[in-house]
Amino acid sequence: MNKLVDKLKKRVTINRKMFLFLFTLFMVGMIFGSLFVAILKESDQTLIKDSLKQFFTGVTNHTIVPEKAFISSIISQITYVLIVWLLGISVIGFPIVLIFYFSKAFTLGFSIGSILLHYKTKGVLLTLGYIFPHQILNFFIYTILAIYSLSLSLKIFNALVHKKKIDFRFILNKYLLILLLSILGILVSSVFEVFVMPKIVEFIMTFLSI
Repeated sequence: MNKLVDKLKKRVTINRKMFLFLFTLFMVGMIFGSLFVAILKESDQTLIKDSLKQFFTGVTNHTIVPEKAFISSIISQITYVLIVWLLGISVIGFPIVLIFYFSKAFTLGFSIGSILLHYKTKGVLLTLGYIFPHQILNFFIYTILAIYSLSLSLKIFNALVHKKKIDFRFILNKYLLILLLSILGILVSSVFEVFVMPKIVEFIMTFLSI
């Protein structure tokens, strides 16, 4: 019984450390992405500004087709989830998962930085509308998936190096559950992104008279 408790405590400690590491990596990625916008050439910033205007105009004028946007969001997000999940059962998956995770944070930071740069103080509320709640849910999903993917990749690597046997069937069954939960979370996130976020952004833009 004591061994089981110690094992659980060790597992929780490892996951906590992994979560803190990934959270730090995510924040660094977001900061880098936000700052990257400011060092772009003026012509590139103009293109970004035009893209933002086009996006927000599409939201307020209801020119974005929800069904197409929903399918596009699901395909994009599930593709990412599947790739990260598959990398978890490979020896080389550890560094690639970290790169993917960082790139997601960088992209989000870039988007937030672009909104703040071009809409100034009004961009603060727009940013909140843009990230809540689907981006927060995505961050949670990506982090949990990354924790399990990185842990499994390390476990497989250590097993090969030290020539240890692992109960791969048991591990894979548990890992499949993580995949299913991640996909379910992505579906919920996509619903918020396509059907809730535009209404929030539209309300904020009307309130701020943008």
